[in-house]
Amino acid sequence: MRFKALVGLLLVVAASTSFGSASQAGAIFLLIFPGARPNGMGASFCSIADDAMAVYYNPAGIAFQQKTNVSLMHANWLMGLYPDMYYEYVGFVKPVEGLGNIGFSFIYLTTGETEGTDPYGASIARWRTFDFSIGVTYSTLLRQNLAVGGGIKFIYSYLAPSWLVTQLYNTRGGGQGSSFAVDLSLLYMLTDRINVGAVLQNLGPNIRYIQGGVSDPLPRSLKAGVSYKLLNSRTNRLTLATEFTKVLVALTDPLDLNYEAKEAWKHFGIEYWYRDFFSARAGYFLDWEGHRTGPTFGGGVKFKGFQFDIGVDSELYEFDTENYRFSLTYTF
Repeated sequence: MRFKALVGLLLVVAASTSFGSASQAGAIFLLIFPGARPNGMGASFCSIADDAMAVYYNPAGIAFQQKTNVSLMHANWLMGLYPDMYYEYVGFVKPVEGLGNIGFSFIYLTTGETEGTDPYGASIARWRTFDFSIGVTYSTLLRQNLAVGGGIKFIYSYLAPSWLVTQLYNTRGGGQGSSFAVDLSLLYMLTDRINVGAVLQNLGPNIRYIQGGVSDPLPRSLKAGVSYKLLNSRTNRLTLATEFTKVLVALTDPLDLNYEAKEAWKHFGIEYWYRDFFSARAGYFLDWEGHRTGPTFGGGVKFKGFQFDIGVDSELYEFDTENYRFSLTYTF
């Protein structure tokens, strides 16, 4: 049955092959890094977080943004595994005078249309699998150089129609799961050149795909990073960034610092801007457990409030694939 193959792809291949330490989690689409600009820098962005992508990478970052900002992203994600799979992201930031800054995010992932067949090969169903989350964020300044932020999001995952799951597994239903999660973060501008950021993501109840079945933990994670502005003039800006991400699926597991350090994802990135018009980016990402290691690249142009970016991380994977993220940002 092709439905079983699909579930295997989503929950086993995509998790263990592409996310390593998150292989125990449900709703793993929450770990896919959005945004062409961050991905061009190895997704090392939680200490920068200066546009609408901050809603995902570090909600505290929106407190420093003085203008309304909206970002749209599209990616045909991991086409080498599933040609019809694509990933969308929308981020929005709005300063509210006297209150703080608010943000909005929407994430959508689909593997395309799937067909279910009976034991004789006859088609019995066609459907589109998808996952999405929708969230709101609030951030405020505690001091001129220190911000805290938090957000809450609703999560929904649709793997298959309930009647088909009932027929396959003799359950009362399933094939879909929902939950909610909270993000907490801070961003500290240590000097005019050095930023430090930290984020706890996806803190919430487990998600269950089959009624009465075992539930899966959300992909809870801890991020921490630092960035340094090596050049910071009107003509030339050069920023270096590094970060780690630790997936905290099983919060009660015994602590092994050596293993935790090895399992954590490491991010390294560099971004150059010329006259706030043209940008070039490069990065490196290491995830030993998930077999994702390699360089990332990107660049962009900005003109009259509009910014277009492309980010490429195809070299991270052990299989042939094309991973291009395209983002359009408007600041007003």
